[in-house]
Amino acid sequence: MSAPAPLSFGVPQGSVLGPILFIMYTKPLSTLIQNHSVLNQSFADDTQLYKPSPPAETHSAIQTCITDVKSWMVDNKLKLNDDKTEVLLCKKKNTTFPSPQPVSVQIGNTDILFSPSARNLGFTLSSDMTLNKHISLVCRAAYFELRKISTIRHTLSSQTTNTLVCAFVLSKLDYCNSLLSVPPA
Repeated sequence: MSAPAPLSFGVPQGSVLGPILFIMYTKPLSTLIQNHSVLNQSFADDTQLYKPSPPAETHSAIQTCITDVKSWMVDNKLKLNDDKTEVLLCKKKNTTFPSPQPVSVQIGNTDILFSPSARNLGFTLSSDMTLNKHISLVCRAAYFELRKISTIRHTLSSQTTNTLVCAFVLSKLDYCNSLLSVPPA
């Protein structure tokens, strides 16, 4: 058992109340983001900002919001991880916008370039709003698992092979597959 220690900032890692305390601790962040007319959603310590509007308007709103988010995080002893930050400018396929379009968002002294795709809780969203990148990654992951199973297949019973395929291959194919059933607009 550890000796008690005062905690001025943050949430003790691994504590039973940790998830609720973290949500309470970061609740003002959501309000700050909404004050910029930017939408957000959070899952654990991941926060996503989004704003449906033309690229130039979105860029300036997101840029100002991110600057304020970074300041809030510094003031509250949290870190905005520039290395894990991704920016995605989404548009319908074959949609054109007037030039010049923004190419990055600045966080502190770091320019974060717009990505062609970004991962969100295991689902890959492409900037052109197609599912091609996600499907490709799912196929690659499933094929990788099949190849691993095939190397030991000769030592496995049919039932064990079936169990491994269900656990490692079908689970990859099933994850987020409801997103694939939406008919095109």
